[in-house]
Amino acid sequence: MLKPLTALVVAILPLTACSVEVNKHGGGDAADVDVRTPAGAIRVRAAAPSTDTGLQVYPNARLSREHGHRESADVSIDTAWFGLKVVAASYETDDEPAKVLEYYRQQMTRYSPFVECRGRVRWRRDDPPSCHDRDSTEVQLAAGIKARQRIVSVKPRASGTEFALVYVNTKD
Repeated sequence: MLKPLTALVVAILPLTACSVEVNKHGGGDAADVDVRTPAGAIRVRAAAPSTDTGLQVYPNARLSREHGHRESADVSIDTAWFGLKVVAASYETDDEPAKVLEYYRQQMTRYSPFVECRGRVRWRRDDPPSCHDRDSTEVQLAAGIKARQRIVSVKPRASGTEFALVYVNTKD
């Protein structure tokens, strides 16, 4: 009887050493959240600094407000077994997609080689990205390897361009 009880205590003990901190932004639903446990930590930032993607924001672009709040986030998961960091932000501009694409082609040369895809990007371990092309109005510029990706996604919208900047970094 003592062995099952010991196992139960060992299983529950790490859960008791958990902390959660939530900081709301203004009057909206956006919040920063930090969760810490002995097994690791999760951090979510609702307003991600655009520079965390490693790319500059297109001049005069504004953060999208698709669902009534700014469309950006910085999420980090850090454990002894794996880690993940994702920074993503969605923007809009009145400029045409061709101008936005040209700007980001120049930005992506810092992370050469990069690919330009119409459709999905395919990632394989330590190889550069490749295109899984299909007929699409959305253009993606992608650089890096599967464990460290930078992606710019550009698509036309009624009166200009919508684009997203994404950075993904994983560790095993």
